[in-house]
Amino acid sequence: MASFRPDPNILRKHPNAITQQQIEEKSRFVGTLLGAAAGEALGAPHELKSAIELTLALLRSIVARRRLDVDDVAQGYLKWFAGNPKDIGALTRAALQNLRAGEPAAQSGAIAWEDTGRKSAGNGSVMCCAPIGLLHVRSLDGVAEDASAASRITHYDPRCVGSCVAVTTAIAHLVRGESDEAVERAASAAGAVSDDVRAAIERGAARSPADLRVDGEDRGYVLRTVELAFSALVGAADFEDGVVAVISRGGDTDTNACVAGALLGAKFGKSRIPERWVSKLKAAPELTSLAEQLYRLL
Repeated sequence: MASFRPDPNILRKHPNAITQQQIEEKSRFVGTLLGAAAGEALGAPHELKSAIELTLALLRSIVARRRLDVDDVAQGYLKWFAGNPKDIGALTRAALQNLRAGEPAAQSGAIAWEDTGRKSAGNGSVMCCAPIGLLHVRSLDGVAEDASAASRITHYDPRCVGSCVAVTTAIAHLVRGESDEAVERAASAAGAVSDDVRAAIERGAARSPADLRVDGEDRGYVLRTVELAFSALVGAADFEDGVVAVISRGGDTDTNACVAGALLGAKFGKSRIPERWVSKLKAAPELTSLAEQLYRLL
């Protein structure tokens, strides 16, 4: 189903009219960010959190610049990094140290990845890429390019890049109300970058979260996070059901639930996220305000 466009004749007669479709779309738009924050908070209630802080840095930059500006995003990441955060993955830390040392944003993640022997594929970039999907709700042109560029600031591995492409593509379709095709389109877009990501999405979509392995030595592996998140997206009856199912699997619960929460929030909308969860989120007011600003800009 295409994104809704109201009859221009009606809008001329009633310039302040708001349709039900627009109300629901905006709910899904805001729900994407609140869903990510709620998922992370539930997955790590006693830990310092990084996903939403990095999401906010990305979102602030997009709202201010009205596009993705990787150099500006990188400066936002560095401002957060200057506070010496403890809850930060090794690859993210290495990439931000490269940025701080003067490496360009387009190279910081590549250098960090090379230093691991091109082996590290953590979930540090997919946990905060949701704003890219929102930026492209009106037009999917460029979503893969922007998702790739944002991921490569910290996570250069094709599996990380493909995962960001998949999640942002799915979010854009879900917010537009195109839930029936979101998973297929996400898998296809990811496959252009990484066959491994496409396979992880297809596995997740065909199984329930209870059937998936997410813990062990590969805890924090981006493909585990993506597989579990898409499993929850396809199988969950509502937002709460999906997030609880993800957290119950263990593993990297905060990041897994953050990514799943973003997808589920984009599908079900803000109104379907339990208020008892949203009310406890310190970042909720700013996330909502920035989301509404971005929605008006599109």
